[in-house]
Amino acid sequence: MNYPKTYTTFKSTLGKAFALLTLIALLAGCEKDGSQRSNDPLASGYSILVNNGNVLVSGFKSNNGAFSTKYWINGQSAEQSGYNALVKNQTIYRQAVDEQFRNAYTYKGRDGVIQNYSFDQGSGAEGGRIFYYKNNSMVRMGNDSIGTLTSVSFHDDKPTFAGSLGKMSPGVSGGLSYVPQTAFIWDGHSPLIELTLPEQSTLFWGVSTVFSNGFNEVYVGGLCGVPMYWQNTEPVVLDARFGEVWQITKSGSDIYAAGLINKYNSNSTGHTACYWKNGVLHELEDNAQAFGIFIDGEDIYVSGAVGGVPAKYRPCYWKNGTRVDLPM
Repeated sequence: MNYPKTYTTFKSTLGKAFALLTLIALLAGCEKDGSQRSNDPLASGYSILVNNGNVLVSGFKSNNGAFSTKYWINGQSAEQSGYNALVKNQTIYRQAVDEQFRNAYTYKGRDGVIQNYSFDQGSGAEGGRIFYYKNNSMVRMGNDSIGTLTSVSFHDDKPTFAGSLGKMSPGVSGGLSYVPQTAFIWDGHSPLIELTLPEQSTLFWGVSTVFSNGFNEVYVGGLCGVPMYWQNTEPVVLDARFGEVWQITKSGSDIYAAGLINKYNSNSTGHTACYWKNGVLHELEDNAQAFGIFIDGEDIYVSGAVGGVPAKYRPCYWKNGTRVDLPM
């Protein structure tokens, strides 16, 4: 598969997986048809949760080039305080980015205390050494590996991290940029476990998500050119076409993964939002993309956005395949 030079450069220098918001900003400024101005608002749902009948969606909004986390409760815009009050203990959700433009997650522990985790986006901070922030305090991995953490999951209040090892290479505008090469999982104190790329992989630009059901059962979403995840260390490829997995969850014995495929095998536009249940594809909508999934009894909730290109993303979620649009 041949990828456009501009995409390859962007992927190599910034890390496509977790510079998604930057990608959206770039695309918003270069729409050829003029129908979307760079300062027009756009948004998407990321995580989706259901608790006591309340549907909670967190995501991002861009307005005049400024990114912020956006919250919705039962289809209406909300504040973070009200959102957090409805989040069940021992639950994690994804924000947009923090004030330092780091990928941000919020975890509500067993005792109801809010913890904030954030990750650098491969900019080369700390010389590429692996670290994360917990409540804005830096925590460094106890070795000199070059890489980045990009996602975290919790089971029984214990974190499991996922990220990539790589190298620092000269960037197109000078300086060094991080280039991911190998995925890994880490329990925060033991040696990290490297993950082997699937044979079908056409490239690798990072890790999108991690789901832990205890450290002996971990699922990691890889951005490898095809939709896939690792179950522990075993790669599971879901489709031969271009696609991405953005969240994984488990309900009973069933494994769910939410993301997208591209029916034209393109890495740029016109995706189809979907989810997989035990490896079986369920399409939701063309010209859309899915980022989060939550199972509530017999009901399947998937969050994401409609829009053929990132510059036109409009937030929504699907309940059992029926779309619910969210206000900007």
